[in-house]
Amino acid sequence: MSAAVIEMPFHKDLLQQIDCVVDEKKCSRVDVILEATKMYIARKQNWRNIFSLGDHLAMENNLSETDVTDEIKAYRREK
Repeated sequence: MSAAVIEMPFHKDLLQQIDCVVDEKKCSRVDVILEATKMYIARKQNWRNIFSLGDHLAMENNLSETDVTDEIKAYRREK
């Protein structure tokens, strides 16, 4: 796997938080930043998938935003 080296500035408070994780996990700053980046990308992809599924189901069932809002309100009233 090829890698690129990047230089990034961090605010001191964020760097201190990173260093706390480094101390806890006994790893490097690079490891923490790579793991955080992967988690961020995965979370973004999960949300894209959720919204894509919602759009698909709305189209498949011919639902409007108003229909969805009304269903949510009805569900909450039942609780």
